[in-house]
Amino acid sequence: MIKHKLWLVLLLIVFIGWSASAKDLRAVKLKRFLGRYQFSPLRGHEHEILYCADKFGIDYRLYIAIAGAESTYGKRYPTTRKNLTGHCNGDTSFESIYSNIYKTSQLIGTRDWYKKYRKTKNIWDLVYVYKGVPPYDHYVKNLRYVFDTIASISVEDIKKEEAAWLARTNSPEYRVELKKKFQAEELAAWSARRYDKFESGKTITVNIRQEAARAPGIKPLKQNVFVSRDEFKSADVF
Repeated sequence: MIKHKLWLVLLLIVFIGWSASAKDLRAVKLKRFLGRYQFSPLRGHEHEILYCADKFGIDYRLYIAIAGAESTYGKRYPTTRKNLTGHCNGDTSFESIYSNIYKTSQLIGTRDWYKKYRKTKNIWDLVYVYKGVPPYDHYVKNLRYVFDTIASISVEDIKKEEAAWLARTNSPEYRVELKKKFQAEELAAWSARRYDKFESGKTITVNIRQEAARAPGIKPLKQNVFVSRDEFKSADVF
C-alpha cells in the first residue's frame, strides 16, 4: 500500500514537472517571435504575458497579437502612457508595461463584453468588440498572422540551433578563428594614427608588416573554453 502511494506521488511529481516544462516552451516561442522585432519593449516580458494569459484564461498569443495590431509591438505608442494595446481607445495610462499586459488580459478574460469570444474563440467575435468600428478585415488579418506564426515556431528547431551554436563555439576551429580576430584587432589598434596627426589632402599608407615588426610583439592568447551562450566571455583573453 505504501509503495502504491509512493508511485502515485512520483507520477504526480513527473506530471507536474512535465506540465511546467510544456508551459515553458510557450515562452520560448514568444521569445523567438519577439526577437524578430528588436525595437519591441515587450522583449523580456514573455513570462509576464504567460502568467496573465493563464490567470485570466485567454490564449497566450492574444496579448502580443493585439499589441502588434495597435502599436506594432510597441514601436508606435505614447511612451508616457505605456498603452501598447489601445486599451479603452488608447486613453488609459499605465504605470508599467506589465500593468498594460495585466489589465488587457483581465479585460478580455473577465468582462461580459467578451463573453461570446471566450465561448467561441473566434477572433471576429473579439475584434467586433475590441476594435469597435470597421474596417475589421485588416485587424483580423494582423491577429491571425501572429497566432499562426507563433504556432508554427518549432521548439525542436530552436534546440537544434542552440546545439549547433554550442558545438561551433567549442570547436578548435572556432578558437583559432577567434584568436586570429583578436590578434588582428590588436595589430590594428597599434597601427592606428590619431586623427589630429593627419594633414589635409595627404594620404598615408600603413605597412602592416612593418608596423608589426616595430610593435613589441603580440602576446599569446589564453585558450578559452566556451560552455554555453550565457557563459560566453571574451574577457581575459590576453
